[in-house]
Amino acid sequence: MATVQSLKKKLQTIRSTTKLTRAMKTASTVKYSKLSGIYGEYEKYAEEYLRLYESYRKEFDSVISCSNPDALCCYVVITSNKGMCGAFNTELLSFFSDIYENGLIVSCGKKAAEYFDKKGIDTVKRFVFEDIPSYEQVRELFDFICSLMAEGKISAVKTVYPEYTNMIKQSPVCKELFTFEEGTAEGETPLFVPDRETVIRNTAEKIFLCVLYKRILETALGAQAATLTAMRSAYDTACEYSAKLETEMNRKRQSQVTADVLEISSEFTMKGDM
Repeated sequence: MATVQSLKKKLQTIRSTTKLTRAMKTASTVKYSKLSGIYGEYEKYAEEYLRLYESYRKEFDSVISCSNPDALCCYVVITSNKGMCGAFNTELLSFFSDIYENGLIVSCGKKAAEYFDKKGIDTVKRFVFEDIPSYEQVRELFDFICSLMAEGKISAVKTVYPEYTNMIKQSPVCKELFTFEEGTAEGETPLFVPDRETVIRNTAEKIFLCVLYKRILETALGAQAATLTAMRSAYDTACEYSAKLETEMNRKRQSQVTADVLEISSEFTMKGDM
């Protein structure tokens, strides 16, 4: 049976855990809020680029094309850097394991790198982004992918990442980078300055980079949402357990006081009888 002293030590440990989870919950809340704002604004920007792409699909596709259709597919696996986000990374990597066929792998995120090291799977390149990824960091990844295509080492690019639906739901998906859903653009034909070819060439890279950056942002946003959810749960559990320990400790103290009072009372009674 636990003593008051042992319960007190447990309570001190739980209170320390409560402080830690509260701090991590606060940090996750701030990062999630910031990322949510960035993603919300960038999503509107990406939608405009997608409309432009739908208008001139064939021309944009011809700018970044595959020089070797018989080459392997390139899988870009995107995870978070930390593991304090529940099953966020585990579900994604399990999903990748199920769909993976022979191909080159580009790892993005520390958890992906750890997974491939553990499984003994080779990767052609590894990238680690900040918790709030910058456009410049993703540009390095995009340039590397384009170099693989230009050298004829890959025939397609598939991004494996957790698609963000809302704070509670992030679902693993595998989507090709240079393929979009069919759509019909509306509106008048724009004026190309200085000329059509130059505008198409310069815009094509921006469109595909925009899509890649959006998917990297989705992963970062989903990771922070999962971390925030996990920290909230951990904090609530720690508070609940702390309250139970305090109640149990108070009961034991009261029981001890009652026992002491009864013992003293018994001694006085025995002396009175004598």
